[in-house]
Amino acid sequence: MRFLPLAIVFAFLGAGTAAHAEVFIDHVFPPSFERGIVNRVRLRGSRLSGATGLWTSLPRSQLTARQIADSVDGEAVFEIELTDEVPLGLYGLRVATRDGLSNVHLFAIDDLRTVAEAETTEARPNNKLEQAQQVSLPVSIIGTCRSSDVDHFVIEVQQGQRVAFEVVGNRLGKGFDPVLMIFDDQGNFITERDNDVGLFFDCRFEHTFDQSGRFIVRLHDTRFLGSPHWTYLLRMGDFPIARVALPSTGPPGGVASVHFPQAKSGPHEVVFPDQLDTRRFFFELRGHENDSPAWLPLAVSEFENVVESEPNETPQQPNLVPVPCNIHGKMDQVSDWDFFALELKKGQRIAVRSDTRDMGSAADLELTLMGPDGKTLKTVDDTGFDDAAFEFTARADGRHLLKVLEVVRKHGPEYVYRIEVHERTPAVELTSQIGRIAIPQGSWQPLPLQLSYTDFAGPVDLALIGAPAGLHLRDTTVEEGAQEFAGALVADESTPPGIYTLQVVATAQKDDRSIRAVATAHPLIDRLPTGRGPHGEPFELREDQRRLPPSVTDRLAVVVIPSVPFDFEISTPEVILPRYLHTEFLIETTRVDGFTDPIEFVARGGLLEYKQLQMPSVLAEIPTGSSDRHELTATLSSGVNTSLTKHLVTVTGTAQQGLRTINLTRTFQLEVKVAYAPSVDPPKLELPPGGSARVRLHANRLKPFDGELKVRPSQQDGIDLPEELVVPAGQDSIDVEVKVSGQIKPGTYKIKLPGSARIDKFFEEGAGDPLEIVVKTQDDVKD
Repeated sequence: MRFLPLAIVFAFLGAGTAAHAEVFIDHVFPPSFERGIVNRVRLRGSRLSGATGLWTSLPRSQLTARQIADSVDGEAVFEIELTDEVPLGLYGLRVATRDGLSNVHLFAIDDLRTVAEAETTEARPNNKLEQAQQVSLPVSIIGTCRSSDVDHFVIEVQQGQRVAFEVVGNRLGKGFDPVLMIFDDQGNFITERDNDVGLFFDCRFEHTFDQSGRFIVRLHDTRFLGSPHWTYLLRMGDFPIARVALPSTGPPGGVASVHFPQAKSGPHEVVFPDQLDTRRFFFELRGHENDSPAWLPLAVSEFENVVESEPNETPQQPNLVPVPCNIHGKMDQVSDWDFFALELKKGQRIAVRSDTRDMGSAADLELTLMGPDGKTLKTVDDTGFDDAAFEFTARADGRHLLKVLEVVRKHGPEYVYRIEVHERTPAVELTSQIGRIAIPQGSWQPLPLQLSYTDFAGPVDLALIGAPAGLHLRDTTVEEGAQEFAGALVADESTPPGIYTLQVVATAQKDDRSIRAVATAHPLIDRLPTGRGPHGEPFELREDQRRLPPSVTDRLAVVVIPSVPFDFEISTPEVILPRYLHTEFLIETTRVDGFTDPIEFVARGGLLEYKQLQMPSVLAEIPTGSSDRHELTATLSSGVNTSLTKHLVTVTGTAQQGLRTINLTRTFQLEVKVAYAPSVDPPKLELPPGGSARVRLHANRLKPFDGELKVRPSQQDGIDLPEELVVPAGQDSIDVEVKVSGQIKPGTYKIKLPGSARIDKFFEEGAGDPLEIVVKTQDDVKD
């Protein structure tokens, strides 16, 4: 049975319904914050009234947020103060309101002097060369790219001066594709830059000016598209242009000497954080002590680093590497091939995974493994958005060669790579289908998890990190082999209202190995209408939002809100829907005395969603809950394109209490089945040659189907069964005589029972369990 992804199902959990739009941040200005000062930040979006605070992916000890005046529907203003210890880089921010939590909006932390684009803050245009805004280096310009916008800035440089340029726009989660051009003060073109791999559609580069004077920097979207919500940072100064590191990993809590091939400075001694749950982090790189910094990703790893040693371009010159290790290398020659040797034992199982995209590298690797005899055993390239990876079991003792090449044979200082090689060990991967939860005191909200296993099947224990007293998981054990877990977060009445950051940790034990995993999530950043609803909702992640800052994806944002005046439960945890028909389930509501407002319900998920411009294949009708109507009968109806599948459905109940919009969500498993499943009783016969027996053929219909069912048993030589059996409408079963020939050979025979029926307006085919006939000799029967 195929399970459908749930990321979109829970996009609105705790944040709104079709009847009540979600809390959403479209715009944060400025898009970057400075350390050690008070930053006034303006958030614009929808349903921001009733803002109560900010959630960020930074530790609470590093950031303080204070709300300035009361928020309104479209705007909230905060003052944010950062400590000096906050690393530069990209992070996530959500606004909490009395109703719930917003989407994540990305922001940068920078320490370049900030200047606002005059067009954004003072309405002074800078769309033409002669309107260019004068700025002094070093500087970080914070601006906005509107539709058809072309922004110009004037800088003054000296002959031979090197200036680094960087645009941070697309990395803020928007559709901005910036291109940067430089002209002299007469309008003559000097140079331009578009995309740099590892920065999505942003760029980071340097230019050395041949002469002194005034130069004009032009910035716009390559397609001349734009939006009032497309903010950017244009960084200009004397910072390193490095985007990659070699090696790119180090031991937790340890020190490693790291070289940055694109930077002119030598290696840096990098202290790696003592963390394995959040493996990636941003490192602040300076060329010299007083220079401006850049930031780039590094990672923590418990495996030994091995940096390639040239020459290793042929099978006769491989670098011998241990297992496990991190192999670090660089494609610095035309058509560079790198070879590494691994000594493996027969039956030894290894996992090999390359890392380029997440570390900002331009390299696109192909990996080839060769056996001790020199024959190729496996060749892999990248798959979709994932770098090349494979698993392998050695068939013989001996030296195996790993060949690494760049697919399009490019090279340069930005073409670095990491290849993680380790023995395959038991592991669990844990994914949360939501990134934010609003949960009332004294209630609960679903926390759906997905699990995948390597050489392990469970059970798995779950725990929370960062939860306040009173907030806990309803269930803490995942049954053996379960791939989906319908978990829940429960807030006792004593749980303090507030904003929290949680991590869900899975632990298990196999033999003498401890297994640990932290749940990851891929939250919504920006909305991209897909045409799946009357207003384009729900929203999906764009391709350029799939690689988010590390601190955004390994934690959950939770807001505990004051208790609410109603609750509801779904009486049936599993609902079966016969295809092309309908079924019902019950919703039971409870209210506190005096609460009489209506409760509106919306069901979402999988087959209940719009798909491009197609209607949902399953429609839900749920009556409104009222003070005199506590038990509600909901109906699910199957349409023409309904597939046979099983997935989670969320039902959100929404009500108003004064200025509050309250959303509670409950879930159930929906399984769509054929409306019948023929079977026989008994399901197994033992007969001698020439024997016969009677069985009962059951239609096993699902209500409300009660029509005629035709079954055409598979025909087998020596077994006498009618070609067609008919279970009449309104009748549950019929008797069928089974005969076997006297000449039939002893053995086991399986008779399939495919059925067909007209279900509503559609012709439906389906099969039930087969009939097993065991033919024995007379002597076997006597024995």
